[in-house]
Amino acid sequence: MSLFDLHCDTLYAAYQNGYSLAVNPLHIDLTRGRLYTPWCQVFAVWVPDSLRGNAAFSFCCKVLEFARAEEAACSPRFLFARDGKTLKEEGHCRECVGILAVENGAAIGGKIENIAELAARGVRILTLTWNGENEWGYGCSCDARLGLKPFGKAALTALEEVGIIPDVSHLNEGGFWDVVAHTTKPFIATHSLSATVHPHPRNLNDRQFEEIVRRGGLVGLSLCGEHLGESSFDRVRRHAERFLSLGGEKTLALGGDLDGTVLPPEWQGIAVYEHLREYLSQKGWNDSLIEAVFFKNAANFLESTLHSPKLPV
Repeated sequence: MSLFDLHCDTLYAAYQNGYSLAVNPLHIDLTRGRLYTPWCQVFAVWVPDSLRGNAAFSFCCKVLEFARAEEAACSPRFLFARDGKTLKEEGHCRECVGILAVENGAAIGGKIENIAELAARGVRILTLTWNGENEWGYGCSCDARLGLKPFGKAALTALEEVGIIPDVSHLNEGGFWDVVAHTTKPFIATHSLSATVHPHPRNLNDRQFEEIVRRGGLVGLSLCGEHLGESSFDRVRRHAERFLSLGGEKTLALGGDLDGTVLPPEWQGIAVYEHLREYLSQKGWNDSLIEAVFFKNAANFLESTLHSPKLPV
């Protein structure tokens, strides 16, 4: 079966624990990922809210260097795609094609010029905040009325200029609507769920989801039990079907947050998607809808959206 997942924290977990991407005891490794052909995976560099300034930027760069070392060690079975053309052409001839992301705008260390540096290192998606406040604005644990700071608005413009896609997962609602007002291109929520199904600050309300649909973006379904309301496939289906009812047939994708959340042991890490597909089929989802959510929506969007960065001379 085909799989395109928009968010995992495997790079961070592997770096912190000295593990390889090839084989490890985490939720994801390249060996167990052979279940899926093709398999495309967004690997995020999580920067904790405890890091700020140069410490945050330095940490991010170290994990990105680790990612490149793992790419070389796992070649030719694994590759980080720098653009949509590579993503499309390599998807069927590698065990996994990855995309590099950064989770938490604190990673740029409060310096807009570092956005170009991250782009040059292969980063193509950036989550503006984590749960707390940073230089850009306010995460989901902050007052929802607070929007992006002036720095965040300027940094958002810089993201668009170099071709990094903004990710609004973890951002509070005020910041979300500032992203709407200060961007011209589609943006995404890599790992989020429906606040109508479960009212959690990390989840998107109907208006937010409908705006992402209108802008031609993507929303990846998280598997975090706290955000689902409970860790069950029935609850995943309820969140998905709420988004589908809002016109999300071409917007809905997967973003499980593997290695960034606790999964029930029986879900078996990355094998969870094989089990989830079977469950949804039994619940009446047709093959074309499953293929869209599990692969095609994300592939179509990113193949057309990812470009090599336009860096300042």
